[in-house]
Amino acid sequence: MLILRTNPAMMKNLFLLIIPILFLTTKVIAQDQVNPPSAKLRHVMTPEELLRKGEIGKYFIETAPPVAPVRNVAEFDRMQGALIAYPFGIPMLLIKEMATEIKVTTIVASNAQKNIVINQYVANGVDTSHCNFLIAPTDTYWTRDYGPWFESDSNNQIGIVDFPYNRPRPNDDEIPKKVATMLGIPWFGMNLIHTGGNYMTSGYGISSSTELVWEENPTQTHLQVAQKVHDYLGVENYFVRPDPNGTYIDHIDCWGKFLGPDKVLIRKVSPSHSRYAMIEAAAAFWATANCSYGYPYKVYRVNTPQDQPYTNSLILNNKVMVPIMNSMWDDSALAVYQAAMPGYEIIGFVGNPSAPWEATDALHCRVMGIADVGLLFIKHIPLAGNQPCETDYVINADIIASSHQPVKSDSVFVFYSVNGGQYESSLMINTSGSHYRGIIPKQQPGGVVKYYLTAADQSGRHAATPFIGAADPYVFTTVHTNITAVPDTLWFLTAEDAWTGQFTRLHNYTATTISLTDIQQEGESGWPWVDSLSVTSFPHLMNPGDSEYVLVRIPLPVDGAPATLYLVDSLRYTTTAGAQHLVIMINTDLLNGINKNPGTTVLRNSYPNPFSSVTFIPFEINQPSHVTLEILDIRGSLVKTLVSKVIEHCNTTIQWDGTDAHGNKLPGGIYLCRLTTENKVETNRMVLLR
Repeated sequence: MLILRTNPAMMKNLFLLIIPILFLTTKVIAQDQVNPPSAKLRHVMTPEELLRKGEIGKYFIETAPPVAPVRNVAEFDRMQGALIAYPFGIPMLLIKEMATEIKVTTIVASNAQKNIVINQYVANGVDTSHCNFLIAPTDTYWTRDYGPWFESDSNNQIGIVDFPYNRPRPNDDEIPKKVATMLGIPWFGMNLIHTGGNYMTSGYGISSSTELVWEENPTQTHLQVAQKVHDYLGVENYFVRPDPNGTYIDHIDCWGKFLGPDKVLIRKVSPSHSRYAMIEAAAAFWATANCSYGYPYKVYRVNTPQDQPYTNSLILNNKVMVPIMNSMWDDSALAVYQAAMPGYEIIGFVGNPSAPWEATDALHCRVMGIADVGLLFIKHIPLAGNQPCETDYVINADIIASSHQPVKSDSVFVFYSVNGGQYESSLMINTSGSHYRGIIPKQQPGGVVKYYLTAADQSGRHAATPFIGAADPYVFTTVHTNITAVPDTLWFLTAEDAWTGQFTRLHNYTATTISLTDIQQEGESGWPWVDSLSVTSFPHLMNPGDSEYVLVRIPLPVDGAPATLYLVDSLRYTTTAGAQHLVIMINTDLLNGINKNPGTTVLRNSYPNPFSSVTFIPFEINQPSHVTLEILDIRGSLVKTLVSKVIEHCNTTIQWDGTDAHGNKLPGGIYLCRLTTENKVETNRMVLLR
């Protein structure tokens, strides 16, 4: 964590450096004084500007929208630069940090001002090779509010959407056109009075503003406003919300911020705060609203007891620039960002003494990101929550290259990790156009799968989704969701397995009643034999949550088959929900003649498995031995001892209710059952569902 602060000595040296330059540029300075610098204007409109509100949008010329489908580029998409204006409203340390990796575009009024700024940059160690300039008059430094919004059209061309700025500041209002010309990209005019501080987008068809957008466009209905942002920005769901802060500005970035397509940050205050109820209502809305991925937003809260502007931050690629106040709450605010955005570099900046951060005007207001005009974007709706364990997981994505350079076919991968293991990769295949498809192999129930996607194109660009990749991956959990045999494979490894048989169960994991119409052998071996089953007749109705048990045995001895191989057979369950298969693996060593002494120790499969309340553990001991039957967690730590005594011989079943040695209910997960005798140790896995 890096906390950056201004340096008064540095500012003094900077002032001494600028004085000689001022004498060399007298004519230009005089012209600048005719057009007062931004310090003469405030974020709020002046009394004189309030009298000129009728000028806002008066001469705005609307164009046709971009050709659909349109996608609004989000702040957390790849940025090639940042737009700021001189005289500065941000600390030089912030400019220096931004220029380490992206291009900082500074708006200056003249070449003389450009030279002044270059000298300031050099004196403060700013990498000027990462700086360029837009020579244009401005009224203020709030580039976020009047700056361009970026979109991608049907041809994957990055363009700029402009709007009438909600201030009568004509120089500021012209900046988006000039940025479009500088970048050589299309410009589109959307006749909707607006401001960048009151707009945030997910990049996946959801955007949000406060009701200020309705108030400032009284001649347009709410539906017409929504239609505008749909046509020009591709926004399908435009959440227009009350402003909970109750200040003059009514900007959404003063209390909330999208941190990703499924994450939102909302400020927090104490119950005694005058705006507590409104702020909590805003948080509650986002906690129940569905994000672009189809599930409710993950809501993060940052404490702002003195109305600190912590939500007024800037995301630039893998860095998050946060305004801090030299207060005791700064560290906790940065920690919230780190928790919400693992893998990102979170950096705090104190404002300039001459232009300090305010609750209504901070870092985000004064910097506007410039989207990568050759953006490589991976469009993907992730798998999330509980996913069925019965089949492979199909991963679909569209790889959109705004550089118009081909995507490298050997660069599109899905990387996945199961239960915290090493990441494995699976190549995704181009199926048509920009669409790619990949597979994560099916996993056992109860598995936690993390994954991310990568791609590259021939322009040299690389991309990942989520943006930060493995540090903050997509996550889902594998569960049974169908009529399923549990276990779905029976292994007959020993003669004991064959003689005593093995249990499996058919469980209805669906929410509907299903009819079991038949159980049949599918293979040709002739070995499996259904010894008994809980179903007495067919068809048999299975309600949601019902299980039906089957005991399978292998008739032995049989000879004539080769040794050290497995004979594969199966049973088929026919249901109204489709057919399910039980795979039977028979060790062919058993088929060459059988020693009918069943051995000394057999630990059989527990049933039911998975279980939620009680499972039964069958085992057999055929000669005197000290026997220990234990439950271990997945790390191998002892949870509970079920049996510990000398046994002459037995064929018995022990019950376990999913509790530890103290009778406490254990959390859901994978547990191990270990049977230990004087000459043998056997272990089986069990899945506890909570």
